[in-house]
Amino acid sequence: MNGISPSICSNVRAHLFQMIQSVRAVLLCAVLLCTSTSIAQEQVIPLHADGWRAIGKSMQERSAFNRRQQPQVNKSESPREIESGGDLAYSTAQEQIDDWILDRDVWDGSISMGTDGTRGNSETERIHGQVELERLTRCGLLELELDYIRSDANDQLTKHHALFELSHQWIREDSPTSWFGEFGIEYDEFKAFDMRLKANGGIDRTLFKSERNTIISRFGAGVSKEVNGPDDRVVPEAVFGLDYAHSKDDFQTWQIQFEYFPDWTDFTEFRIEARVEWEVILDEDYGLSLKMLGIDRYDSTPINRKPNDLTYSILLSWKL
Repeated sequence: MNGISPSICSNVRAHLFQMIQSVRAVLLCAVLLCTSTSIAQEQVIPLHADGWRAIGKSMQERSAFNRRQQPQVNKSESPREIESGGDLAYSTAQEQIDDWILDRDVWDGSISMGTDGTRGNSETERIHGQVELERLTRCGLLELELDYIRSDANDQLTKHHALFELSHQWIREDSPTSWFGEFGIEYDEFKAFDMRLKANGGIDRTLFKSERNTIISRFGAGVSKEVNGPDDRVVPEAVFGLDYAHSKDDFQTWQIQFEYFPDWTDFTEFRIEARVEWEVILDEDYGLSLKMLGIDRYDSTPINRKPNDLTYSILLSWKL
């Protein structure tokens, strides 16, 4: 057989493979050693001298519907902030997850509940639960809101719906203009569809701001879709909105929100979502307040249903 035998070739390949693996291992150890040395010598550069709360203070003041407009109980610093002198510095991914999900010093908001009922010649029950959360992000403010309402009369369901909204504001501190993005889910057992999905975005602009009053306008575009309904189109929508917040004193706050969603292809078809809220602080130390809330939803194409749905409630709210 001419040339090198197959056994010799296989032995050479095996030795070359072992040499390559050894070189790779040595290089990897060298890289890890250099990296660990540089990390040990490197100092953590804080995002801001006073942490994210100092950056976000003016951001949150720009939001007409954020709950920090009312007097809040000072929250104690977390152990990580105390160790780092008030700077939020993350050493592991788990700490970031804990801050995003579990840390009450990062999240702000409230949990509200209201209920009423009767017993005797008629039996009725009604419950309204609400969760409102917000937190600062690197770009602005993230807000989450959930309303759940259920009513029964003589063991018959008379109202059952849930409203969920997730929104984010990209805020510039030196400008009255900011960007927003919003995603929402509307579930209503008494509508012609199972649920409505919506997503939109656009521009917020602060028209007026004083110590006790804030007016913000909104313009944008988006889409909505009704799931399991007679009309399953993806509807392109415009967004026109106006927010107003008024603090009567240190214990009372009025908030009004109005949004108009016309169909881009036919402005005679539209939706309206409006919300009015009056909140009175009962106990500042415990974060308790009384909230009167009205939610109105209008649909110009109800499909054999009434076009308007109005819900009003009195809720007991607990600040987080």
